[in-house]
Amino acid sequence: MLISRLDTSNFAVSNKKKSISENKFYRTKFIILIGLLIFLYLINTQINFMHSTKFEFINKLLIENGFTIKNVDIKGTYHLDQKNILKIINSYNKKNFFNVSLKNIYNEIKQNTWVEEVSIKKIYPNTLEIDLIEKKPIAIWQNKSVYHLITKNGEIISEANLNDFKKHLPIIIGRNAHKNVYSFLQILNIDKNLTKNIWSLTFVNERRWDIHFNQGLTIRLPSTSVKEAWEKIILLSKKFNILSLDLTELDLRSSNNVFGKINIDKKLIFKKKKL
Repeated sequence: MLISRLDTSNFAVSNKKKSISENKFYRTKFIILIGLLIFLYLINTQINFMHSTKFEFINKLLIENGFTIKNVDIKGTYHLDQKNILKIINSYNKKNFFNVSLKNIYNEIKQNTWVEEVSIKKIYPNTLEIDLIEKKPIAIWQNKSVYHLITKNGEIISEANLNDFKKHLPIIIGRNAHKNVYSFLQILNIDKNLTKNIWSLTFVNERRWDIHFNQGLTIRLPSTSVKEAWEKIILLSKKFNILSLDLTELDLRSSNNVFGKINIDKKLIFKKKKL
């Protein structure tokens, strides 16, 4: 969303350190320059005077009188580093404020993979307001030896610091796991007490899922009737607290039976997990 807003009554609100006299001074200059620009526009509708050498003195006049980007108000960032946005804005610092392209800034900001949507406003004479909506990560996808933060749509967030998410997001493994995990996580979240103990998820042959818990237990789910199989696990957990039984595997790939395995030497499991 691109909006250019004229606010002559409060154009200095983003810089609280300016004095009242400075505000009046800028307002006076602003009104004079606006009048001049409107006049020039009316008599030169067929040319883009901001890019015409004939009117280059207007650019210089605006820049010399403070009509450049001086204030940037960024909202909606939680994980995205604002320095990435400011780096984009800094490339426009030598342009007069009227000639700053919101469309170009919008397109550059949208290239950041954290950004879901962005709204940019001009507040004359020198302030940009940027409102961002960030994408929401749901898991960390291990693709061979490379790790990516992913969204529910399977989009990759390239600029993410994975260390910030390892403690509360599961690692998913397997070809196209990032494109199929969201609906599976919706099923798992039926019981958040179990889900919070999940270490990683493996998408096996692009058909079904294995669930690996921090306690060393692996649950092998079928390729069909996944919700029903998970509900069986929830029931077993409530009755027997399966995460505390020293089980290494529960196999639900058969619709009629549940098979369990116990490995006395669980150190091997935890050693494997740390690799």
